[in-house]
Amino acid sequence: MIGKEDIEKLHAQIELHPGPVLSLYVATNPADRDVLDYSAAGKHKPFVIRAKDTLKELGVPAQLRERVLERLEHDVIRGRTRALFAAEDVLQIYDLNVDLPVVDLPRGEVLARWGEPYVLPLLLALDEYERYAVVLLDEERWRLFEVYLGEVREVADAFRAVDPGQWRRLAEAKPGTPVGVAARGGSGRDMFDRRMLAWTHRFYRQLAAETGRWLERLGAGRLILMGVPEETRYFEGLLPRPLRERVAAHLPLPPGGSKVSAAEVLARVEEAIEEIERAKEAELLDRIREEGIWGTAGVLEALQEGRVYLLAMPWKPGGAVWRCRENGYAALQRELAEAVCPGDVEQADLAETLVELAALFGARVEFVRGDNADRLEREFGGLAGLKRW
Repeated sequence: MIGKEDIEKLHAQIELHPGPVLSLYVATNPADRDVLDYSAAGKHKPFVIRAKDTLKELGVPAQLRERVLERLEHDVIRGRTRALFAAEDVLQIYDLNVDLPVVDLPRGEVLARWGEPYVLPLLLALDEYERYAVVLLDEERWRLFEVYLGEVREVADAFRAVDPGQWRRLAEAKPGTPVGVAARGGSGRDMFDRRMLAWTHRFYRQLAAETGRWLERLGAGRLILMGVPEETRYFEGLLPRPLRERVAAHLPLPPGGSKVSAAEVLARVEEAIEEIERAKEAELLDRIREEGIWGTAGVLEALQEGRVYLLAMPWKPGGAVWRCRENGYAALQRELAEAVCPGDVEQADLAETLVELAALFGARVEFVRGDNADRLEREFGGLAGLKRW
C-alpha cells in the first residue's frame, strides 16, 4: 500500500528530477495472467511486448530500456496498473489496484513519456482516492484497518495499549443489554449497572481518543464503523465532533467476528465506499447546479481568469484545445488562441490542459464517474465548477 513516504519520494526523486525520465503507465491485466502463465509457455506478457515497442519508438536508451523491461517481465504484479519512473540514477515503481484518472490504459495498455517526468496521472489518483479507516468493534477485541487505492492493511498495533482484561470486562458489562443502557433490576443491581455503564463510557472514550490519534497518523479522511449497530452508534456519539464528521458508514459485523480476515473486510467495505463516493459527486453536482458555472468553453475561460476554485470534470475526458506555446493560454477554437498569440499555437490534450491550469490557478479538481459523469455531460456540457466570485 502506498504510504506517505512513497508520496514524498515521488515528489522529491521523480517530480523534481533534473534529467530525462521515463514515465511509464501499464495496464497489467491480472485476469489475463490467471488464464495463462506466459513465462511457463515461453511467451512474453502482452503488455511487455507493447511496452518494448513503445520505448523503442521514444528513443529510450537501450540500457535503461532493458532494465525496465526486465522488471515488467519478471516481477509479480498483482495490481491493475503499474506506474514506473526510471532514469540512470532512479527506478521507482508503484503498483495500483485501481484505474487512473485522465488516461484510458485498458484500451492501449501502455502510456509512456521520455523527458520531463509525467507524474500527473499518479498524483491525480493519489489525490482523488480517499483514504479510509475501518474500525471493527467486537467484544473480544477491536481492530483497525486502512483502506486505500483498492487495498487493505490491518494496523496491527492500533489498540495494543488497551489491557486485554478490559475487553473481558466489556463483554461482562453487556449481558444482553444494549451498550450505554442500564438494565432494570433491584437497587443493588441498578447500582452495579450504573457503575458498569460509567466504566463502559470511560473505556469507549479511551478507544475514541486512540482512534482519533490513528486517523491523524494514517491521514484517513473518512471512517467506517463495523459492528453491532447499537455499539457503533454509541461509539460514534462519543467521538469528538471533528471525528464524528468523518464517519461515512455503519456496516454490520461480518461472520467470524473479530477473527475475520482483512480481505473479507475489504470485500465488505468496497461497495459502501463506492456508494459514498458517488453520493458525494452527486451532491457536488447539485451544488454546482444551484451556484456554479458550467459549459466547457465558459469554465475554461473562467478557470484562466482565476475565478474557479473547484473544477468538476469526468474521469476520462476526451477532446483537445489550442494552447499558446509561450504563455499557456488555452481555448477550444484555434482562432481564439491565435488572437492571443498569433502563429504560436499548438493542439493539446484537453484533460491534461485542464488539470495543469487548475494547479496553476489554485483550483481543486474533483473527478466524477459513472452516472455522475453522464449527468455532467448531459446537464452541464461536460465541465463545471464553483466560482470564487
